[in-house]
Amino acid sequence: MERKRSRGTSLVLTAFAMFALLATAALAIDWGLVYLTRHQLQNFVDAAALAGAQELPSAPQAKQAAAENYARNFGENRRIPPPTPQQVSCPPSDPDLQPTTTCYQIGDDLVHITTPYQRTGDPSPNPNLINVKACRVVSLFFARVLGVRQIRVCAKATAIGSRPTIARGLVVLDPSGGNALWLQGNARLQIFDGSVIVNSSANDALFVQGNASLVAQQIAIVGNYRLQGNASVTPTPLTGQPPVSDPLASLPPPSTTGLPVFPGQTIGGNDTAVLQPGVYTGPIRVEGNASVTLQPGIYILRGGLLVSGNARVRGDGVLLYNENGRIEVQGNGELRLSAPTSGTYQGITIFQSRSNTEPLWFSGNASLQISGTIYAPKGLVHFEGNADLQDSMVIAWRVELQGNPQVTIRAKEPPFAAGEEVAIGLVE
Repeated sequence: MERKRSRGTSLVLTAFAMFALLATAALAIDWGLVYLTRHQLQNFVDAAALAGAQELPSAPQAKQAAAENYARNFGENRRIPPPTPQQVSCPPSDPDLQPTTTCYQIGDDLVHITTPYQRTGDPSPNPNLINVKACRVVSLFFARVLGVRQIRVCAKATAIGSRPTIARGLVVLDPSGGNALWLQGNARLQIFDGSVIVNSSANDALFVQGNASLVAQQIAIVGNYRLQGNASVTPTPLTGQPPVSDPLASLPPPSTTGLPVFPGQTIGGNDTAVLQPGVYTGPIRVEGNASVTLQPGIYILRGGLLVSGNARVRGDGVLLYNENGRIEVQGNGELRLSAPTSGTYQGITIFQSRSNTEPLWFSGNASLQISGTIYAPKGLVHFEGNADLQDSMVIAWRVELQGNPQVTIRAKEPPFAAGEEVAIGLVE
């Protein structure tokens, strides 16, 4: 009798074990279906976000491209013609909705497309970001015995796209340093018809303090910015942007072939001098009340250039290639130059060697009037005096304005500058 009772207990336990095993297997099948659905949705939204990013900053075109890409992938997966995206009302309870969100029904899926998109921590919606979120209701089979008949599965992706086609007036190349672009005191920097781009990923990549102000058509920063005191920046910078490559990275240094060689020059007092293009093996110093005219052509400086006192240096159709030493204008000195109008260096006035880390230093009451690009890929450009840069672009490792300088740049890229890159990629 005892043996029969034991056998009965074993059968009951075995039955329970088999039931539990079958239930676990059944639930695993259901949750496997959920996992596969989420993976599929993630692939769809990744591709849609990247497709939309190619059309940024045009929000209508970006949304259309993203919706059409999603529909195409949905159709290919189901082996049916792509369903037409139908614009629908967005569910108000969804926490990811933003004022710029548009919702579409694409086949079985509800797809939210948002651009401009504001990520957590961003000060404002970014026109160069697009977010795509897709949700699908998945019917379950075996989980119904537990009262779970269906589950809502979602996936989302954020992509970054190209900036607007605005001439780059100022490009700061330092990829990581704080205060890569630094304005303090009463400094004013204004970029007409152009953008400011700061490649630094630092939290204070752009630092504006005191009563300083920065105005441009657009300001794009890889990292973030900081304001202190009464400082102002217009418009609100776009943060978290992709870095840009050096627009003149492939610009070759000028050849010395055929150029005459001169020693360094010192012109002072009330002297007047005319200098010819060539290779200057020592520094050029223009001091006192001296006045120097540079004839059109290429000047290769192996000891830099100093303009001080009340001295003036002027020249049209000139390229200064600063191989060694610094270019400095101080006191009441004046440097007034225009760039060559043809050839490789068209539109470029100052080109500092990529191995030269000396600063370009404009201090005191110095006056800088340049028509053309200033290119110092490894150098600091320091402004204390006023600068009027026409048809210009400044590309430098770092840039700072201190004291009371008034610097204006009317943006124009030289022909050799690479066209603005379309930087596209997933960021979330």
